[in-house]
Amino acid sequence: MLFAAHGIGLIKLDAENPTESQVLIPARERDEIDWDMANRLATENRDFLDYVKLVKQFYQTGEARPMDWDVHEEKD
Repeated sequence: MLFAAHGIGLIKLDAENPTESQVLIPARERDEIDWDMANRLATENRDFLDYVKLVKQFYQTGEARPMDWDVHEEKD
């Protein structure tokens, strides 16, 4: 239903082996953001609001801090 209404995809995430994760339903790409929906989600879901703030910070600075994105840094 979410794909039909909003183009939301579905990923079967393999937490033990992320490279084995599968895209079950690809998301539909849009040229513009549905700001009404984004505002609603940010109001109803604190995690989404935090995510939007991280995206805003990245967009403004071009820097992504690994600790904010749960990215594991590679060791030399």
